[in-house]
Amino acid sequence: MEGLTIRKANRKDVLNLSVLKKQVFISTYALNGINNEFSNHITENLSEDMVLKSTEDQNKLILLAEKEGFLLGCAELFLNSNCKETRNKSPELNVLYVFEHVKNKGIGYKLITESENVVKKMGYPGIWLTVYHENINAIKFYQRQSYKDIGTFQFEMKGKFYENRIMYKSFN
Repeated sequence: MEGLTIRKANRKDVLNLSVLKKQVFISTYALNGINNEFSNHITENLSEDMVLKSTEDQNKLILLAEKEGFLLGCAELFLNSNCKETRNKSPELNVLYVFEHVKNKGIGYKLITESENVVKKMGYPGIWLTVYHENINAIKFYQRQSYKDIGTFQFEMKGKFYENRIMYKSFN
């Protein structure tokens, strides 16, 4: 996408980032509609306060994709993370969200590429992520970026568990 800029998030981005995360979370995971489980999770974990904490956390890096002052996507890295499947210390790409109305325009690719570049510069051997097992488009996207499926992870939300795939990309 022409005119797209990637930059680090700051305090001024919290409101828009909270709304973006809510929109993408709902459109990705609430496939059967909204219920109390989803509403409680979103209200508690994607609030402005929680997003502010993430932007101020020294162990996290949030990158934003913008065009003409509009937030279109974000990537969030957990820098001090351990992948249980590889048993090495590698950052986790915890979030890669693109606004629903601008998907398939290269925004996710630019965010993941910039995230990988940051991780490489820090000297890590690779990067990992988890992805909902029913999110076939995301899984195919990660596979095109050379991520390998290496195991499963159970995402817990309000006492219910959802299968996620663990994917890893080695820089060696």
